[in-house]
Amino acid sequence: MKRLLASAAIVVIAAACAAGTRSRKDEEQEVRGFLAEFDTAVSGRDIAFLERVLPNDYVFTGGSGRMSDRTGALKFFQQERDKPSYRMKSLKHENVQVRVVGDMAVVTNDYTSQTTPVEAPDADPETFRGRHTGVFEKRNGRWMVIAEQDTERPQDADVREQHVMRAARDYHALLKRLNSGRSYAELEAGGDIAALKRQLADEHVSTSRDGEISTRAERVESYKTNQLRLESADIREQTVRAIGNGTVLETGTIRYVGTNAGKPFDTTQRYTTTWVSWDGWQIIAEHMSTVTHKD
Repeated sequence: MKRLLASAAIVVIAAACAAGTRSRKDEEQEVRGFLAEFDTAVSGRDIAFLERVLPNDYVFTGGSGRMSDRTGALKFFQQERDKPSYRMKSLKHENVQVRVVGDMAVVTNDYTSQTTPVEAPDADPETFRGRHTGVFEKRNGRWMVIAEQDTERPQDADVREQHVMRAARDYHALLKRLNSGRSYAELEAGGDIAALKRQLADEHVSTSRDGEISTRAERVESYKTNQLRLESADIREQTVRAIGNGTVLETGTIRYVGTNAGKPFDTTQRYTTTWVSWDGWQIIAEHMSTVTHKD
């Protein structure tokens, strides 16, 4: 009888363990299914889905260490949906590991993404590789994304420098359009004000040749009363140097020809621009000085 009871106990324990194993697998599959939906929403900029699954305490930490909350993340996805700053050519997740503990789940994986500029979809893509960690919690029966962090692997410095050189040329072309004599309303309608806001990081600081400092908001506001008219903006020298994964330093000279309040000018400026890879390549600081020519 004791042997029979012992055997029965072993069968019950084994069955319970098997049930537990199946339960864990089912939970992992449930999380993987949610993860697939989340990836689709991120790629497709599905704002309604993201609003449902990103709670108020959501936080994202990017490869540069910069943190974003729910408001910042949703703002980014809305901007990319309405006016994308890049084209996603491909995104692959590999070595995906899911660990479920009660109502919490941790997902880790490798990722590889390839992007191209919006205006040059056939250009050589820029490749990003790294590691991703996501923390999920089931709240009121639904999985929510609580926290994410990306860590980028070292990139090819030459490729980053080429992308910034192209972004810099586009930026100078944008400045020429902004100083073309059109009204602020026309600049807004044409998308140039929105393009400037995307190009300048939130923390942007600009130092003029006169030593005046302007914030991002002040730069944008200045075009409401701007009297500068550019006929040409020709880059004479341009040097870029990558510093780590997310920063590129650009230096050079540029010749401006035009009028200011009706008075003509022809000047060459030496500039230093610091680019950061946050929401695409953005300018966090720039400084201009007039080049004086000795007789």
